[in-house]
Amino acid sequence: MSIMPTACFLLALIGCISAQFSHSAPRETARRGRNKRLSCTVDSSVTLSSTAIHWYRQKPEEALQRLLYFGAGASTATIEDQFSRRFTGGKKDSTLSLTITSVSDDDAATYYCALWRGDTKVFSSGIRLYVTDGSIKTPKLSAFPASSTQSNGKRVLLCQARNMVPDFVKFTWHAEDQSGTKVDLKSDEQLEQRDDLPEVKITSMLIVDKQKVKTNKFTCSVLHDSSIKEVKRDIPRQQDEEKPDPDPVPATTCPTPKEKEQQQEVKEEDKEEEETPIYGLFELRRSLHLFSVVYVILLVKNVLYFCTVSVLLYKRNAANKEMLRSKAH
Repeated sequence: MSIMPTACFLLALIGCISAQFSHSAPRETARRGRNKRLSCTVDSSVTLSSTAIHWYRQKPEEALQRLLYFGAGASTATIEDQFSRRFTGGKKDSTLSLTITSVSDDDAATYYCALWRGDTKVFSSGIRLYVTDGSIKTPKLSAFPASSTQSNGKRVLLCQARNMVPDFVKFTWHAEDQSGTKVDLKSDEQLEQRDDLPEVKITSMLIVDKQKVKTNKFTCSVLHDSSIKEVKRDIPRQQDEEKPDPDPVPATTCPTPKEKEQQQEVKEEDKEEEETPIYGLFELRRSLHLFSVVYVILLVKNVLYFCTVSVLLYKRNAANKEMLRSKAH
């Protein structure tokens, strides 16, 4: 792919910041041979009577394809010739729909709404469509106790989904105080990590202040498919977070051999119960550092993309001004 098409596509994606569109979900599943309807709601700032709306599709490693468009003020869609047999468009108030007839594997792609704002085409965030044979498997959700307090006074809550088909999920975090009132988590950082081997595991991490962990109850929920109910798990609290006052020390007595044997069995059972969650938590914490490094690299990459687009825009504007000057002379 050459630099100019890439830069143009990045420029289009930057237009998404204006939030002209919204989708009910970023991902959807469709069964082979069934019909599938995707929807896109236009922001109230957009006047449909004077604005044309387009539906695009992009397959992995391929260019964007326009499927259909609604002309300014039009109630029916104009469909591109090569897609006229299986794609139809609908419009109701500020919501525009795209219906795919008899879904096939070829329809697995990301679908976008788009409109023109001046000389820039603004795209929606997109809907990723997955095509399945109908076998949908609910994820197994595990919640782990909060990590120990870090040097910055923060603690990490972990929630992991695995064994799901198709292999994507959407995490949501909730918190309640002791009176049952909801606690705002918008200012707290949320990260996700995906591991594909030996099985697909997606881990959500919520980084909160240590005081929040002590005084609130946290719940992790995961939404897998629109046909499956949301799965929820409460974050377990560590036993040492609220230690009761110690009881007076009783007088020590020498246990009998039988009592010693019973005490040893109880200790071994407790040890076996503790090892499994501790090992799972250690495995997740070990990869947290690597994920933080990847997160920083992605931020740097986005900055570089922005600088590249800015330079290209500057050069284009300079060339246009030079051309206008030459025409004037």
